[in-house]
Amino acid sequence: MKDITLIYYTANLISDIFAVNIRNHVLKITDGKLPIISISHKPISFGRNICVGEIGSSPYNIYRQILWGAKEVKTDFIACLEDDSLYNLEHFQYRPPKDTFAYNINRWNVDRRFYFYRARQGMCMCIAPTELIIKTLELRFSKFTEEWAKQKQIQFFGEPGRYEIQLGLPVVKRESFKTELPTLTFNHRPSHGGVRKVTFRDRIETELPYWGNAHNLWDNMMYGNGEM
Repeated sequence: MKDITLIYYTANLISDIFAVNIRNHVLKITDGKLPIISISHKPISFGRNICVGEIGSSPYNIYRQILWGAKEVKTDFIACLEDDSLYNLEHFQYRPPKDTFAYNINRWNVDRRFYFYRARQGMCMCIAPTELIIKTLELRFSKFTEEWAKQKQIQFFGEPGRYEIQLGLPVVKRESFKTELPTLTFNHRPSHGGVRKVTFRDRIETELPYWGNAHNLWDNMMYGNGEM
């Protein structure tokens, strides 16, 4: 997997214990062999770090951080990593076509007591060609400037391939894929999206393959040493 770089972006709002456990898990499953570029609001020790200062947590700034990181990438593909998500090695092995954003939809949410699943494409599970990410986001930011973002309430500033029509931008291709093992995102208050409410449509499990018991995983990642 010499053709992919991991871009990790964070607003440094979560606890240091949780953040370090997440990052250590990435290093463990990749054996530290994949290049990592981290874009953070405060300095961190994770791959090559780009500290952009405390610019504020928002969808606008999330995609700015991704773009800043992408411009430093030397490989053909990028995997986007968020500071509250856990991955498996299989996830990083997927490659979409050169004109397509791919999203792993085998992503479960971790609550304090259980896992719950709803099919949704999220940027934290995106794998895409480097040139496509740069081209798509540069075009977006050429239209929606930082000054504009400060004056208006941004809508539809989401994953590439979902809202281009609403934003008045050229449509880009997207696709879904599913790893055999699930990936995870923690359902916690400091996250930008906030705590998601479980609905009757969600599938709920207390145990998942590889990850084990949800309550034990939550406590270990939030308060323990992150070992599984």
